[in-house]
Amino acid sequence: MRYAVRSAIGAIMCALTATSCASLNINAIPAPGTSYQGGYNIVAEFANVLNLPDKAKVVLDGTTVGVVTKVSIASSQVDVTARIDRDVVVPSNIHALLQQATVLGDIYIALERGQDTRSAGPPLGPGGRIPLAQTTSPPQLEDTIAHLANFIGSGSIQRAQNTVIGINRVTPPKDELRRVVSQVTTDLKDLSNNIDNVDLLINSLYETSTVLATRTPALTLLLSPAGVAGFRRDVILGNIFGTLLPSLGSIYNGGYWLTPLIDSLGNALKAVQGSKQAVEAEYPAYRKFITDYFLPQDKYPAINITSIIGPDGRELSGNVEQVLRMLGAVP
Repeated sequence: MRYAVRSAIGAIMCALTATSCASLNINAIPAPGTSYQGGYNIVAEFANVLNLPDKAKVVLDGTTVGVVTKVSIASSQVDVTARIDRDVVVPSNIHALLQQATVLGDIYIALERGQDTRSAGPPLGPGGRIPLAQTTSPPQLEDTIAHLANFIGSGSIQRAQNTVIGINRVTPPKDELRRVVSQVTTDLKDLSNNIDNVDLLINSLYETSTVLATRTPALTLLLSPAGVAGFRRDVILGNIFGTLLPSLGSIYNGGYWLTPLIDSLGNALKAVQGSKQAVEAEYPAYRKFITDYFLPQDKYPAINITSIIGPDGRELSGNVEQVLRMLGAVP
């Protein structure tokens, strides 16, 4: 009888021990450091969280401000509950994403503010939610491996290697490369020393563009059908003159004999200039003779006899009738 009672008591104690061990959870052990027991909870909605560990840290502005306390699956997303320090204010327009500090490091939640810090939204209170539109989940590991396999298997590495080999082939030797670099350095130094000329060129281009802008109507006419037709005719005339110019050029090149001829022409013109000055000096006398003497006599031809002296020296102009008889003018 005693043996049966002892066996029953032992079985009960073993059952209690087994159930107590089954209820143990490593996550129930408090992690070292801040537990944020006095903080408040917020919920971030993610499309997936991959292998986000329990007690993962929450980082804001490079500082750990909370810890993940719960991960639960909702209808179309994963709700990640995080406890935030009570002294930290999380705006409602915050963006949450999953990051890794290193390649093999644990995943944590990073809270990033918007680019415009002046338009921060109202703070999230206890139980506030970060919607799915404001979260970024990492790509699936399977997709990453598949893309990596496609990249390796598609020959991209071989093509990159061939590209590097081709670049090495077309790269000039060291001496030639050194000469090219030296020439480029010299050109850049000249450009820096003559930057004022570059500014002058830019200003000239600006002024030219301004003039062209002010003459837009003329340019429009020039580019119109009538202007194009006129330009075509000018090209035809240019071809004709282009045929004649070589012959003129031969005359120009062999025209050294024209030098004494031109000198003689210069002396002749100088002599003509002196004659012109002499003619201008004599012109008043000629003009007076013609206008005062010649033209009146030519218009009214007559002879005025003022005195007649005879052979013996006597004045005969007094006896007019006798003089006219002598001339045969009076019978």
